[in-house]
Amino acid sequence: MPHVVREPGILSGTRMAAFLAFVHAVNDVLTATLGALLPTLQARLAAGTTTLAVLVAALTISSSITQPVLGALADRLGLRRVAGVGVALGAVSLSLIGVAGSVPVLLLLLVLGGLGSAALHPVSTSIVGGPAAKNPGLAVGLFTAGGMAGFAAGPVLILYVVSWYGIDAMPWLMLPGVLLAVGVVALLPEFEPHGTGRLLRALDRRLFTGAMGWLTAAATSAGLAFVAFTSAVPLWLVDAHGLATDAPLLGWTLGAFSLGAGLGAVAGGALAPRYGHRRTAVVSLLAAAPALVAVLVAPPGAVTMVLAGVAGVLLYASQPLFVVAAQDAAPQNPTAAAGVVMGLGSGLAGLLYIGVGALQGLVGLPAAMTLTSGLLVPAAWIAARVLRPRVTGADGSGGG
Repeated sequence: MPHVVREPGILSGTRMAAFLAFVHAVNDVLTATLGALLPTLQARLAAGTTTLAVLVAALTISSSITQPVLGALADRLGLRRVAGVGVALGAVSLSLIGVAGSVPVLLLLLVLGGLGSAALHPVSTSIVGGPAAKNPGLAVGLFTAGGMAGFAAGPVLILYVVSWYGIDAMPWLMLPGVLLAVGVVALLPEFEPHGTGRLLRALDRRLFTGAMGWLTAAATSAGLAFVAFTSAVPLWLVDAHGLATDAPLLGWTLGAFSLGAGLGAVAGGALAPRYGHRRTAVVSLLAAAPALVAVLVAPPGAVTMVLAGVAGVLLYASQPLFVVAAQDAAPQNPTAAAGVVMGLGSGLAGLLYIGVGALQGLVGLPAAMTLTSGLLVPAAWIAARVLRPRVTGADGSGGG
């Protein structure tokens, strides 16, 4: 059964979506700090490159593949309760990674922080895109945009804090997250739990087959293109154009791409009711492939940043539409369904990127990135096959 509101909460509609977008931004500011802190942690803990890779993998896997389980748990226990605990756990754990005294402690903090982040994502999309949402795609897009803004700002913020106040000041960054966790519990609506049966029963095969399986495959393809771009473009700028490893353009290019992705998620949710979920997703995915490749042929500088932003817009316009389609496909477990598409798709993309890394060594960065961008073509085909063609008219009525 779909979610039924039990307590309306203080926030609703646009204000609720804006609040959760802000919570998402604060959460992802901390999630994005690990990459910026890797050189510092390497020197502080005398960690080798393999150890650093394990740390990155621990955060990626714990924050993504666990989303279906935590989504199912939220469907059983209550959405805002699980979301509130997740926000607090992520804020406390990730703000302590800079002061961890050993690799095992750091690994534990990253796993706990990833679990907290994993709890927030499917629950929030289920709340903002729930029964009271007039435009679920736009609401999910706003939530996604908040995360992208935080992901872009995180490295800049953490390096500023460390350079001015030292890494020992990092624990103070938990305070906004803890306060927002209280706000999640106090301000958001609550829904009737979906039964009290065994948790694993909620994760039946219908969440991984049929339309859900296709949507997860499309989300994995788009996620792999995202990971490949954010991981390989800095290397390409250094190798092909001789930029310094700490050149500001590296960060600005990634920031433009992330901000563009956030804007794309909002745009996709806003345009889909007028032009159709299917058409919006297919056109944006097909256009994203050449846009990603165009970044590789542009001279480094402002043009690169602009093209990266455009590529981000096109790539992420389909993301909220996949999430809403998953919730429609599994109305008995909408939060778990969102976790499958977002979390499992992201986790699989991270695992597949290991193969992309090997491919980069064989054929070079530009060729490997071009091939990875080509995966958006089958993703567009899946969108054409699975997403609804229905268009909503200006008066709110369904169109053809």
